[in-house]
Amino acid sequence: MRRDLGVRTRELSMTRDISPVADLRGLVSWLLLCLRERPELVVAATPKASLLSLIAARVTRVPRRLYSAVGLRLEGAHGGRRRLLVAIERVTTAASTEVVANSRSLAKRYEELRLVPVAKLRQTVPGSSHGVDCTHFSPRRADADLAQRLGLDLSVPVVGFVGRLTHDKGIETLVAAAKLLAHLGRGIQLLIVGPQDEPDSSDYLKMLKDSGLQVSSVGSVDDVRPYFSLMSVHVLPTLREGFPNVVLEASAMGIPTVTTDATGSVDSVLPGVTGLLVPARDPQALAHAMSRLISEPQTAASYGCAARAWVTRDFTPEAVVRSLLDKPIAVLAEEEA
Repeated sequence: MRRDLGVRTRELSMTRDISPVADLRGLVSWLLLCLRERPELVVAATPKASLLSLIAARVTRVPRRLYSAVGLRLEGAHGGRRRLLVAIERVTTAASTEVVANSRSLAKRYEELRLVPVAKLRQTVPGSSHGVDCTHFSPRRADADLAQRLGLDLSVPVVGFVGRLTHDKGIETLVAAAKLLAHLGRGIQLLIVGPQDEPDSSDYLKMLKDSGLQVSSVGSVDDVRPYFSLMSVHVLPTLREGFPNVVLEASAMGIPTVTTDATGSVDSVLPGVTGLLVPARDPQALAHAMSRLISEPQTAASYGCAARAWVTRDFTPEAVVRSLLDKPIAVLAEEEA
């Protein structure tokens, strides 16, 4: 940002997980920053950064405090941990002047769980946190050299997954579905791309290695486009999202997606037009959807073309970011008062 936009930046250190000492230190840093800089607007995203920055912004009377809600960590949590996450979410929304969910289903979930007053809540239109650059992400030929280095045979369908290697992304469901296809004699290759530094990532790497499937796994990459270009189908068997940006990226590259009906992901495809939706945690349904697109390449190509047309039309970064930052009526009324 400093180099390309010429803006002045400040950096604060925070931990992702709950850590009382580190969190108190982070809150003090935020308070000092807000007192020194006196911002007119704070835009916060991700749970920890939002909690600390918005509390500090409210205490120091920053006039506009925007919580960019990009998912609910409490989904899938149970017992005391869930109660704690609910409490944290309510403190965060209480400290904000507006909460902007990045999908229709996420906004609905906030309402259902009564996490925020409806008057504060809105959503980006049509969804996502920043849209997709369809010039950068565009259809390209498969890189045969890359495929060879990864041990992939491009004459065999490649089912790709892009994301963090962790429980919330539904890795168990993907492995179980791929095993079902292998049992039925449907030859596929799995291409797994994304960060492998979550606490449970090593468990899933071992699961993939021991699955007996043809798997090629790479960690974080600077440019995901060459890997997308190798995929016949993109699969995101996620358990929760805000709005999955990887689906927009795959769509912009003309690749059909199979994803789940979980919060956020349910908004990322037009079922039967740009991809397919299946119930979360349902390996049989996922296997059936994957098999359909693999065995019907014309249908897969049609979905891919429709997906690119959809995101090119409706998910331009300028429009999505404008809908995030536009002042809602409630904020305008508060400023006038």
